[in-house]
Amino acid sequence: MDRSIDIDGLWRIAARKLRTSPLPPHDLHIEGLRCLASALQSEGRYDADALPLLQREIFARILADLNFSNDLIRYAGIADVPVERPLLIAGFGRTGSTLLHNLLALDASARAPLLWELWTPSPPPHPEADATDPRIEIAQRRLDAFTRADPLIRQIHPMAARAPDECHWMMRHTPLTAMLYQVPEYWAWLKQLSDGELGELYSHYRLQVQHLQLFCRRGHWLSKATTHLHFMPVLFDVFPDANVVRLHRHPCHAVPSLCSLVAGYRRLFAQRIDHREIGATILDMFVDGMRRSIAVAPQVERRHIIDIRYDDLVAAPTAVVRRIYAQLGYRYGAAFEQDMAHYIERDRTTARPRHAYTLEQFGLSRAQVLERSADYLGWVQQRCGELAE
Repeated sequence: MDRSIDIDGLWRIAARKLRTSPLPPHDLHIEGLRCLASALQSEGRYDADALPLLQREIFARILADLNFSNDLIRYAGIADVPVERPLLIAGFGRTGSTLLHNLLALDASARAPLLWELWTPSPPPHPEADATDPRIEIAQRRLDAFTRADPLIRQIHPMAARAPDECHWMMRHTPLTAMLYQVPEYWAWLKQLSDGELGELYSHYRLQVQHLQLFCRRGHWLSKATTHLHFMPVLFDVFPDANVVRLHRHPCHAVPSLCSLVAGYRRLFAQRIDHREIGATILDMFVDGMRRSIAVAPQVERRHIIDIRYDDLVAAPTAVVRRIYAQLGYRYGAAFEQDMAHYIERDRTTARPRHAYTLEQFGLSRAQVLERSADYLGWVQQRCGELAE
């Protein structure tokens, strides 16, 4: 492969490798990949050593997508797998979503996808091969690369190959991509997609959920991802009986904390990080995600959404989970509570480095964040009280 990132050429190579369908003439997924490739190749962003690595990342995504398409043909029942009352955590980054996700995943009725499944979902996993699947080792090697790039990444945001993780890793187009790479043009493309186009992408995610549950089913699908906020305009069209937990933390904390984590991820591919671009992109993502969340129809909100403050979750996580289950109608049992108590005890005795960050590191100011978040702060105060700054 040469150093340019040619999406059409990569797709043809992948299709030949997998003996599958050629490049479709008009496709939203490919349009987004072309936008991403163009942004990555903008002058001055990535050097000649980084571009081949980025090309391999995109090629792996194309292979995964084609493998998934082949699975849809090979396993005819995927589209018939029920997805009943999925529980989706839709907090912005750094709002306590990892803690809540790990607790909710302790429920024996929850099917929470593991990181190795999200990174290499094809073929659909079998529960009897969970301990020996070679994809676990592949995921571990990738995690090791994260640690080499910036040892703080996995300390700030714990990740493990066999632990539950965020569904946006397997989705086709998400804000995660604009976090991992310096591609503001791609974020602009993603932000302007119509509801119909969002529905197309999110319906594909539903198929992926069914795919991962083909042989591994439980009572309800459990997912967390900042990306659910982006798809909020179509979330209940695609998952009509979904229940959503929205997590809230003051943006003067959540935004710079996520910026700091994003800077660590970007060191995987770039030695020089544009901190101001990270700040501008992450703040815009926060404002855009909150705007989409605010626009949810009140009748849907009353029936299917619960709002939780970060400080309440950290102070009393078990009480918050009990409240979520009571309001949204999931069965809460003694064994589940006991497992959560053990997890919380271990978590609170685990030493972690101090995560230091400021808004100013990323070209932002308190006044700027407060101004752009004013509508959200007023809206969330009505739902669950003032957010601690």
